[in-house]
Amino acid sequence: MDNIMKINQKKAVLQNSLTLALIGMASAAVNAEPYEMLLSDVLADEQAIIAEQPEGLALVMESIRTLDNDAVEAITVGNPNNPENVKRVESIVSEQDWNFLFVERHAQYTYLNFLKGIGKFPAFCGNYDDGRDAEAICRKSLATMFAHFTQETGGHNAYSEYPEWRQGLYYLREVGWSEGTSGGYGICDPGLWQGEAYPCGQFEDGSYKSYFGRGAKQLSYNYNYGPFSHAIYGNVEKLLNEPELVADSWLNLASAVFFYLYPQPPKPSMLHVLDGTWQPNQADLNAGLVPGFGVTTMIINGGVECGGSSEHIQSQNRIDYYREFAKYLDVPIAEGEVLGCANMQAFDAGGAGALNVHWEEDWGWTPDTPTGQTYKCQLVAYQGPFSAFVEGDYRKCVEDKFDVNIINDLEGVPPTADAGGDITLFSDNTRVTLDGSGSHDPYGEIVSYQWQQVLGNTLEIAAADQAKASVVVPKVETEILYHFELTVVDDDGQTASDTMTITAKVVPDNFPPTVTLAGPQSVKASEPVVITATVEDPDDTEFSFNWRASNGISLDVAEDNRSASFVAPAVENETTVTVWLDVTDSVNEPVTASHNLVIKPASTGEYPAWELGKNYVEGERVTNLGDNYECKAFPYSGWCGVAEAYKPGEGHAWQDAWTKL
Repeated sequence: MDNIMKINQKKAVLQNSLTLALIGMASAAVNAEPYEMLLSDVLADEQAIIAEQPEGLALVMESIRTLDNDAVEAITVGNPNNPENVKRVESIVSEQDWNFLFVERHAQYTYLNFLKGIGKFPAFCGNYDDGRDAEAICRKSLATMFAHFTQETGGHNAYSEYPEWRQGLYYLREVGWSEGTSGGYGICDPGLWQGEAYPCGQFEDGSYKSYFGRGAKQLSYNYNYGPFSHAIYGNVEKLLNEPELVADSWLNLASAVFFYLYPQPPKPSMLHVLDGTWQPNQADLNAGLVPGFGVTTMIINGGVECGGSSEHIQSQNRIDYYREFAKYLDVPIAEGEVLGCANMQAFDAGGAGALNVHWEEDWGWTPDTPTGQTYKCQLVAYQGPFSAFVEGDYRKCVEDKFDVNIINDLEGVPPTADAGGDITLFSDNTRVTLDGSGSHDPYGEIVSYQWQQVLGNTLEIAAADQAKASVVVPKVETEILYHFELTVVDDDGQTASDTMTITAKVVPDNFPPTVTLAGPQSVKASEPVVITATVEDPDDTEFSFNWRASNGISLDVAEDNRSASFVAPAVENETTVTVWLDVTDSVNEPVTASHNLVIKPASTGEYPAWELGKNYVEGERVTNLGDNYECKAFPYSGWCGVAEAYKPGEGHAWQDAWTKL
């Protein structure tokens, strides 16, 4: 009994001590001054947190980059100065095709608006530098997007003289709604994070504007209009105050491209599904989520259309439309491609697409601060007001979640001037934007811009004291270079400068073709190699081709001349091989493109060869066909040597037992 009493007394003392400590901490937290942090430390915390994320986050941030709006507005049909991705789309879908494919479309869905919507997002139908076929991915992306917005905005009129797959883009605004309707599709209460982060616009009478479905994607809700506005204009307010722009401008089609590129974790983006960036892991496979058109329906509207024992009628519509668009756009449909989403389960946090892209309070504890609070934010998958895609949002999160005073210890650090990339164009009194909007000062604010011409015939610079200036480049008789310098000054008086050059070329009577080669960067000896060519020319459709390769390699050229292949020869050391393609149109000299790749020896012999029947254990490594593999943990290790099916890199089930290093 005495022992029990002593134990209870000790427990009471500990409880009292803990209570007093907690009261003391709470009192200190209440009475303390704001916790002081250096801005350099806040920015370092942000970079460290992002660096810890999977590679997928960086790939997404690259894929959602945007083109300046002035450059978008300069896009015209057939313009040789259009962005590369726009010219690729024009070579696949002409204005005549557009008119045929969307014969019943609303008048606001113009071909030019389509091109501008594509041009805003360079990754859509953009280039790849790792051997992926950009044109094939572009064609499949277009067929996919067309099928989905035909389901979303199509006439669905069985009595029309045109088939349903050609009735897309019939609706511009959601049926039953008009621009004067108030209070719809908005979470506008400023006491909720949606209303605070994406404040609803108001009519003159104080009622909230509505965010009903508009445009090809039928974009809805203020918390979707806000991020789209930020992607287009760099702020959330523009489209929250003027939501009608999503219907009445080129944004009506840009919204569909935006939705195609932006992931909704744990869902991957549709682009990354179709271009192969997203590879399902075991959790995805267990849920039936596999690459193909079907999983894009799960991304768009899986909660309604997917998961049943049979195909939902809306999903079947999408499949039917996709088949027609694929046929028209020469998109092959693999025999085993899953086009529907019946029996698929929802994406979840265990899937390969589960990226953390929103900042939230880090509720952890640390002994390094007076209150034990981390004074940091963390990345989470669920949506919130602060995004990893928006510069400055991490600092806003820290300031919102904690009582802090962030001290700018980076004053006096000069800004970074960015005059934009060099521009080459066929000039015919063409207005060109000088874009310095990439200039920045993460530690302060840029307060002045000044453009000046430093070399070349003098051109008049309009808005020379703005981030974006412009010049009119005259028609030239010979190639001329114009050099410009941008100087920026920040709020500490620090300056920085950068230069750019405009190269004005003579407008030819016939434009030469643009030739791009794509293929692998490296292969091992004895592996097959395929190099694909993309040829774009606004004037010609018939060309002559001449493929050639270094190192005495003989090429097997495809019948249509758009690809060439060979088997990588045996080499003792890493060897660089170059493949060239000369393309000539009806009147011009040949245009040559090249692609370099490295051929590696077939086997390094780093680990022993795989042996059938050997009892492998977790972590044991082998080399097969020049690649290295590690046996997985128990119980998968039991399969590593039991059958040819598990032979690393070759057997049809090798990935169940081995990890490729």
